[in-house]
Amino acid sequence: MKIFTLSIALLLLNSAYLQTNVSGAVSGVWTMAGSPYNVIGNIGINGNQSLEIQSGVQVVFQGFYGLAVTGELKAQGTQANPVVFKMQDTTGWYNDLSPIGGWRGIRFNSFSGNFVDSTNLTHCLIKDVKHGVNAPANGFASVYIYYRNLTIDHCEFTHNQSRANQSNGKIIDANMQGSQKLFMKNCNIHDNNVRVSVVYVYGIADIENNEMHHNIGGSTFFSIFGYSNFFNNDIHHNSHNYDMAAVRIDGGVSLVKNNTIHHNTSDRMGAIMCTMGKTTIESNLICNNNTLNGSCGITDGGGGLHLAHNNSGVWDSTEYIVRNNVIANNHSAFYGGGLYIYDCKVKLMNNHFINNSAQLGGGAFYNIGASSQIQAKNNLFYGNDNATNHTTSQIQILTCNVFNFDKNWIQEPMANFIIFNTPVTSLGDTTHNHLGINPNLVNPSTQLGLNDNALLFDFNLSTSSIDCINKGDSVGAFLSATDYLGNARFVGSSVDIGAFENNDPISSLASKEVDDVGIYPNPCEIGFKVRTPDFTPYQLAIYNLNGALLSSQTCQNNDFISTSNFVDGIYLIEISSNFNRYLEKLIIKNH
Repeated sequence: MKIFTLSIALLLLNSAYLQTNVSGAVSGVWTMAGSPYNVIGNIGINGNQSLEIQSGVQVVFQGFYGLAVTGELKAQGTQANPVVFKMQDTTGWYNDLSPIGGWRGIRFNSFSGNFVDSTNLTHCLIKDVKHGVNAPANGFASVYIYYRNLTIDHCEFTHNQSRANQSNGKIIDANMQGSQKLFMKNCNIHDNNVRVSVVYVYGIADIENNEMHHNIGGSTFFSIFGYSNFFNNDIHHNSHNYDMAAVRIDGGVSLVKNNTIHHNTSDRMGAIMCTMGKTTIESNLICNNNTLNGSCGITDGGGGLHLAHNNSGVWDSTEYIVRNNVIANNHSAFYGGGLYIYDCKVKLMNNHFINNSAQLGGGAFYNIGASSQIQAKNNLFYGNDNATNHTTSQIQILTCNVFNFDKNWIQEPMANFIIFNTPVTSLGDTTHNHLGINPNLVNPSTQLGLNDNALLFDFNLSTSSIDCINKGDSVGAFLSATDYLGNARFVGSSVDIGAFENNDPISSLASKEVDDVGIYPNPCEIGFKVRTPDFTPYQLAIYNLNGALLSSQTCQNNDFISTSNFVDGIYLIEISSNFNRYLEKLIIKNH
């Protein structure tokens, strides 16, 4: 018994020495043998110095201290053994008026050294950072980057707050110049509380494959006068106040692509909010986002997106391309369930607007601004509505300068589908839109607004989406190379309407509108004729809805084609010559 007690005592004595107190200038290598490293004063890596922190090391701040990096920091954990930066005692973390309960974060100053800078944070956990009312004095952010490159990979940021100061309330604050870049990928950023933004970028940034969720306060991602590539991120269940949004981009040239932005709540803006600059928003799923304030002003609004010109900038420098997005089941307590446009130029191409709702008007989208120039082409509008006073209109144009609305799939004639509160100065040709009852998507949401979770549905075109397949127009459509799913965007002689390019067998049947070509009678009982004044003879092919060829023959104008051998159902009829091709549904009712 005495031997056992002595062994325990020696073990406890040894464990007491397995820790290192640090303050002031630091460098070298921090290992598991010296962990935890207890920070008992502000620490810094000076110019021409380097610090490597190995996997599994814990850096534990004993008070309101920070780490300043002018040299090189390499914190390199693993998935199983991350490097941990945390506070010893978080009591008082929620009290903004006191520094107690948090630490000051990591400040990366402009690099100084006579060697190549390899600074990076890999597999790190950063938590418990706190900035109160006097943010500059208390530190700037959990990670503040000033004029240097930085890679942040597979890191987790949680339980950090910077919520009191209007100018400095951020978690990751990147200020780059020239070709310097923030490269942030594969990170999990959640349950932080901010005033301005969780991730804030001024300059160049690649933000890829991150999950940002359950954060509270300002914007989740905020790029200002920068060049941001925002790709493949999952942004969800964040709550935003004031004029902030899940993704906010002010000025610069940015690309927002292949993200899933869903179940976010905003006070006044859509889930994606842009002012100034030139931004392309492409191939995103934007769904189930909710804007709460129904009494905001004309510069606010939108459930899914809010696109605006900033009056302090040059108007003509603001332009947006929005293409290949699925914008579904968003809600705005104001105007513009799917999209709110305020006095800017928007190219709206090949999007799905499905079951978005607005309390006051413009279930699909709403525009205000006498200078607005909107080009809407190859979009699919289905099921969008007002949340309370249901109407056939899905689009509302309060004021507008140029409005081109062409080759879109709509549910009502133009006069019923779009409300023009005032005449548009330049209204383009609106006679080539496709009117239908149901676009026959694979498995779309069926309920309006937030009632359906759009993540659970499939909005792709089916082989029955004959009114959308190859019915769009590539001319002036600003097409991307691929569709929402990454499939080749252009197949056949015409582009498909909506966010998807259908790759089922029927999509190879290039369809072209041909004047005065028709099938009659339709539905038919024993057979039908084809009217082809522009070309004869012609090739006639009959397909089932799976794209399988059932019969093919050469015909002359007004030949009778028997259907006595076909069972009742819906078929696809292809009529083609050397220069024309026409595709139409035929309903056969023999019995």
